[in-house]
Parts: sequence; structure tokens; C-alpha cells
Amino acid sequence: MRLRAPLILLALLAALLAAGNWLRRPAVAQDIPTVTPLPELATSQPVFIITPTPTATPGCAAPLPLAAGDSAFVRAGTNVRSQPTTSGALVNYYGEAVTVRIVGGPVCQNDYNWWQVRGPGEDGWVAEGRPGAYFVRPAPKAETGCPAPAQLAIGGRTEILTGVRLRDQAAETGLTLTVAPKGALADVLEGPVCAGGKNWWRLRVTVLNVVYTGWAAEGFPGERYLQAEGADLLPVCAPSLNLKPGQRAYVDYPDNNPRNLRAAPGLNAELVATLVDGIGFEVIGGPVCADDLNWWQIQIMSRPDVTGWFAEGGPSQYWITPLYDFNQFNKNSAADDGRPGR
Repeated sequence: MRLRAPLILLALLAALLAAGNWLRRPAVAQDIPTVTPLPELATSQPVFIITPTPTATPGCAAPLPLAAGDSAFVRAGTNVRSQPTTSGALVNYYGEAVTVRIVGGPVCQNDYNWWQVRGPGEDGWVAEGRPGAYFVRPAPKAETGCPAPAQLAIGGRTEILTGVRLRDQAAETGLTLTVAPKGALADVLEGPVCAGGKNWWRLRVTVLNVVYTGWAAEGFPGERYLQAEGADLLPVCAPSLNLKPGQRAYVDYPDNNPRNLRAAPGLNAELVATLVDGIGFEVIGGPVCADDLNWWQIQIMSRPDVTGWFAEGGPSQYWITPLYDFNQFNKNSAADDGRPGR
């Protein structure tokens, strides 16, 4: 018995030494998997790592077929901004449908196409809206015909009423050959030819003992350059705008030159006021043809006490733009309250 106990102790000691050698042997890679510790979580809920899906780059639909110089209808309730962006300062507001002239654009910003416009009040930028909900629509193209031509006879002669350029072709782009002076007489060889809203005549005239042959415009409504020799200067007006009493319109100068409101139809009638661009008015009478211009009796909307006669201009240079019912051109557009850029 005394020998067995030490043997048992020796056997246990050998077993412990063998176990220690096993624990100290080199580790094999597959024995210990590599684990990346996760940070401690404040919740026991499952955690999902989501990769965001790329979104399409914001952009604009194809712009409306508009260009500088075109007319367009703008629906009621449209804002006019200083810059082509929804953050641009408000400079005007169209409380009713109006007709405007496009002067710039399009510019794509804030997912809208923007157009720079001239209309009643301050000019600026308007958003055209989107397909199905447009704020802007193209207006029918204005006719660019010519007034009734002067009564000149081929083979007869015409009197030059003011200095007029003779050109090598019937167009403003034609090369200037000479300037026929006021009071000169010219032979009428050919015409009239309508180009650029003007009637042109081919003339033969002597200037400083030199004979020139070329094309001369007969002038604008209210500013005629030619008349038949010995003829009385009778007014000749183009067909008038389709305005009616009670209809509203606004002053719109293509050349930015203010015109006058007068006490009677005619360029020599008493001056009532000079009308700046954008002034709104209501038609109360007319038209009357005087001095080759159609005249309308109007009442200024912001000053109902001011009335008088205002000339409409003529083809390609009208000084009046009527206000139309935009809804007839946009029956399918959805209601749109408070959209940015309007």
C-alpha cells in the first residue's frame, strides 16, 4: 500500500507533463478560425448594412419649341423671377393669363426649363412647367405680311418723301447703292415685293448727276417714304389687330422706344401721355385709320382717369399685345398651387 500511493502520484505527474506538452505545441491554422470582433451594439435588434441605390441625375424634359422673338402664353398665377432658378428673387407676378415675348432661354435649373420673357410689368424668368402641367405655351406665329402697298404705277414716277436707301436687292440686308434725297423723283421699274414686313419698289433715280437703279422700301405705317408723283397722301393702313371694346392688352415695344397716347387718332393730335413698355389698358373704341396707322381708344388700367388714342403699329412691329384666355390653350393642364418657380 505504501508503494502504490507514490506510483499513483508519479502517474498523475506524468499525465500532467504530457498534457502540458500538448498545450504548448504549435497551433494549426485550421484549428483556430479567424474572427473579426463586432463592436458592441446598444440594441439586440438585427443590423443590416444597406448599400444606397444610385439615383438618376436630375434634369429637364425637352423644352418647348420656343426661340427669342417668339410670343408665348403664360397661365394665370405665374411668378416671374430675377434669375432662372426657384431661389431667384420675385420681380413680377402674372395674376391673369398674359401674352409675353421670349427674349432668352431655355435654361435648365431645378428640373425646370426657364425662359426669359418680356410682358406686362417687370421682365424676368418663368418656368415652363412640365408635360401635362405647363405654365407656358407657344402662341400662334404672328403673320409677317405687308400693309397695302402705295399706289405706284410701273412706268410712272414716285416722289421721295424722305431720304431713302436704294439697295441691290429687296431686303434690309441688301447692299446700299445710294441714298435718294427728299424731294427727288424716281422712275418706278418694278414692284411691289413684300419682304421683312415692308413693300419694296425697284427705282431708277439720279443722285448728284449719277443714275442709280435699286430697291427702296416704301416705309413703315405712319412713316412713308414714297408716294406717286402729284398724288395726295391718303392714309393706307394694314388690317387692324382683332381687338374689341372691353378687351385688355398691354404696351409692347419690339424696339424699346416709347410711343404717345393722344387725344385723337393721328400723329399731330394733342399729347396725353407717353406710355412706357408693359403698361396695361382696356380697349374702349376703334380702330380708326390715320397717318397710315390703326388707332385704338384705350383706358389705362392703373389710371382709369387717363384715356386717349394709341396706335397699334403694324405687321412685324406691333406695339400692342392682347391678353388672351390661356385656359383654351391649356385645357388639360393640372391644377398647380404653389409650385416653385411659378
